[in-house]
Amino acid sequence: MSEYRINVRFNLSDTEHTAIIDYLNSLDKEKYKSRNQFIIDAIKSAIAYEEKQTADDELLEKFREILKEELCGISVTASAPSPSSASIDMELTEEQKLKNDAEALAFLDMF
Repeated sequence: MSEYRINVRFNLSDTEHTAIIDYLNSLDKEKYKSRNQFIIDAIKSAIAYEEKQTADDELLEKFREILKEELCGISVTASAPSPSSASIDMELTEEQKLKNDAEALAFLDMF
């Protein structure tokens, strides 16, 4: 079996390093046969996470490009403002007045 070795040094005056040393020393021996296996699994997880982040970033960028292309083809205009009640002409034409009178009389004939 060919081996590749790497040395890792921890700074005992650094609290993060000592916390990692304590954690490695407290590993569940049933779950992890060795610290080496734990470190290998941790690095594999970190690589998978980085690959997923990269894939997510690429997907998000593609989505943004598609959305931008689609929105470029849409024309957006403001609708005309609705007339206010002050600007509505309240005068009826003669024809409208006669029609209203006839409808009112027809309504009264029902009684």
